[in-house]
Amino acid sequence: MTTRSPTGGGVVEDLAFAVSDVTGSRRMEFHGVDGHRSAGEVAASIASAMDLPTNVPWSLRDELRAAMLDPTEALGSQVQPNAELVVIPQAHMG
Repeated sequence: MTTRSPTGGGVVEDLAFAVSDVTGSRRMEFHGVDGHRSAGEVAASIASAMDLPTNVPWSLRDELRAAMLDPTEALGSQVQPNAELVVIPQAHMG
């Protein structure tokens, strides 16, 4: 397993993290997630696992860094193991 910080290099290959929905009413823990998967793909899988609407695009926010994750980048290059994430519906204005 390659470990890194979100600002360093490399990808954490085997991730464990907790996720809450934006309201804080649902919380799940995930283990053994492939860190090479894109954050957008993982967000969609999380939303499905949490029984959130699947016809909505979802994003992830890293609570520790107070930062939205890039949906096109590998999740394991953006978060540290045992991260606290929030799954948030994407809202595009305009």
